[in-house]
This record gives sequence, structure tokens and C-alpha cells, in this order.
Amino acid sequence: MKKYQIKRRIKIALDTLRVNDNYLLKNDVSERSIAHRLALYLENTFGKEFNVDCEYNKDIEQVSGGKKIMILEDIWREYHKSINSNEDIIEDADILIEKSVIPDIIVHKRGRNDKNLIAIEIKKSSSRVNENYDFEKLKAYTNTENNLHYEYGIFIKFYVNQNRYSEPKIVYFQKGKQID
Repeated sequence: MKKYQIKRRIKIALDTLRVNDNYLLKNDVSERSIAHRLALYLENTFGKEFNVDCEYNKDIEQVSGGKKIMILEDIWREYHKSINSNEDIIEDADILIEKSVIPDIIVHKRGRNDKNLIAIEIKKSSSRVNENYDFEKLKAYTNTENNLHYEYGIFIKFYVNQNRYSEPKIVYFQKGKQID
């Protein structure tokens, strides 16, 4: 599927969320609630060709069944430090480690890795977790070296606790890199 088709379908789903569920954003409800509603609208735009799932944790190519990525240890620890502020960041920046991951939403064909179209990470503006970690995960999801085979990664940051709706920040990834 072409990038412009993906963008158009994402916009339709986001516009539907804004119209039907702005209450969730205005009142800063949980990220999972927002992800669930967005996934429903994505299902309306992608559902005939693909499955849309939230918090999908399986990878048919892994013996354990779980999704795993390879990520630089210092990036992992930096993310971890933002949550547990008493941990130190290690000095060696070149060590790759394997970590289990669960994307917020995926658009895929269940039971196959050759039809993993989109991995989506969602963040609310009220989150204390740095969005750069989501960027690193999306690079890994779309990087051919990580075997998850997602064609596109999408980061969506929703602005919450506002009286008026603000367009979300959307960042696209492909082949392990941020794209326009």
C-alpha cells in the first residue's frame, strides 16, 4: 500500500475519533481507551484487507511467540531512567539487547509476518515518558534487521486536557528511518 493511501486512511480514522470521542482527549482518559477507539476507526478504513489489533503481543517467527526487537542498551536504559530516576546510564553505547515489545495498535494479517502493514505507538501530551523511546521502537519495528516486517511505523501524540481540539502530532517511519 502506498504512503499517501496510509496517510489518507489514518486521517479519516483520526477525524472520526475527533468527532465521536473528543471527550476522551478533553478529559485525559487512559491511553489504552484512546487506542481502542482509534483502532475501531482504523478497522473501518483497513478492515476489509487487514486485521486491526490493540496490544497484540504475538510473533509467529519467535519460539516464545512474543514480539522482540533489538535495541541499543543505552537507549533502553535512558528510557528506563526516565521512569526509575535512580538508575545510571551505561557508558558503552554499542551493545544491542533484545527486548519484548507490544505496539499500541497494529494493522496486519493475523498469522503471517509478510502482511505486517503498520505498527502504531500512541502518546498523550500528559505522559511523563519521553516520546523518543517510541521513535526508537518504531524504527525497530520497520527495520528489516528486526524481523517484525512492519512496512510503516506511526507515532501519534494526542493533546489532552484542552478545551479545543488540537491536531495530533504524527510522525511516520519506514525501513528503520523517520520519513515525511
